[in-house]
Amino acid sequence: MQQNQSTLTQDRNLIGEKELLYIKDYLSWELLAVKKCEETAKTMECQQLAQMVRDLGNKHQQHYNTILSQLH
Repeated sequence: MQQNQSTLTQDRNLIGEKELLYIKDYLSWELLAVKKCEETAKTMECQQLAQMVRDLGNKHQQHYNTILSQLH
């Protein structure tokens, strides 16, 4: 019985192939959002709006870093 519970606990900690693909997609989307924000901010004339877009890009970078750190 004890061995069964141990095996079940270990199995819950595993991430399946499908979940890994979802995570990989999510991380790719976050990096794309960071790049798009950087590109957009560079082309904006209004510095206040450009800073807001940079801040948004920083949030996406934080999301990326948070998810990545959870995987290690």
